[in-house]
Amino acid sequence: MEQDLKQYLADHPSKGFRAVPHYFPAGDYVTFYVKDERCFAERVDDLLTVFLSSETGEMVGCKIKGIKHLLAALGVFGVVVSSADLALELFCVMGKSSAKDRDQRRRYDEAIPLVKGAVIGSGGIVPAST
Repeated sequence: MEQDLKQYLADHPSKGFRAVPHYFPAGDYVTFYVKDERCFAERVDDLLTVFLSSETGEMVGCKIKGIKHLLAALGVFGVVVSSADLALELFCVMGKSSAKDRDQRRRYDEAIPLVKGAVIGSGGIVPAST
């Protein structure tokens, strides 16, 4: 097996780090890292978890949970998502609007520019029933 793995890695070299958000349907969440650094998680609220650099404490990524629920909440207000892409910034702005204290709002204020321009494909993401 060791030779097989070594050969596979030799035949398929790493293409390096890319800042690309990933949606995980089984858990209904998105993770997004902007830097390839060792980090630790800090839960902000039920929606947002931020990943902070182990060396500097700088935010290097985040996890946004409950994507289907957030889309359903938009539908309650008559907002229909018809784009093939969903901006992560939208979910952070929604989360900030329900932040309970200054520390939560501060973390959202840090996350919003971090995720600006990052999108996930909406294909296969069906809003939760309300």
